[in-house]
Amino acid sequence: MKLRPFLRIDEELSLHLARPELAGPVFAVVDAHRAYLREWLPWVDPTKTEEDTNTFIRESMQHNTNGTRLTTFILSGEEVAGSLGVVLFNRDHKKCEVGYWLREDLQGRGIMTKALACFCEHLFTAKSMNRIEILIASGNERSKGVPKRLGFKMEGVLRQALFMYGKYYNVELYSLLKDEWVKKVI
Repeated sequence: MKLRPFLRIDEELSLHLARPELAGPVFAVVDAHRAYLREWLPWVDPTKTEEDTNTFIRESMQHNTNGTRLTTFILSGEEVAGSLGVVLFNRDHKKCEVGYWLREDLQGRGIMTKALACFCEHLFTAKSMNRIEILIASGNERSKGVPKRLGFKMEGVLRQALFMYGKYYNVELYSLLKDEWVKKVI
């Protein structure tokens, strides 16, 4: 699957905008890593078929076009590795909220840290953001390591702010300001 990247992270890794031809490969990754991904992602259980992913991709393409969100998929070579995107833009205040996931077998290689560093550079420069926020469930230690490595500050805990699979979770708020950003070479 030769696709032109939205952003090139390094020789192996790239970010690709949501597009129909990614629906099958993205669904295959979600389906293969379902047990792992569902621990922290509430959308995994409702994603039952490739058509569910197709619907998400079509909605994401519309949001990308409208500038209301920015959904990208991380490719390692030609394989889908995960996703990284802006789940909420607040253009009045020049801030956004970022979310991400990575398949289990690629954890611990620095992939998400590299991808987020590249994405932050894009958000601060091309999108003129002043503040990037990431909300992470308090128990999700692997996910919390990513913003910490890039200089994000933990601002506080939102108590029981996430209800998932019949249980409440505290959520930690991490942020990075444009004037704190030092382009990372990772």
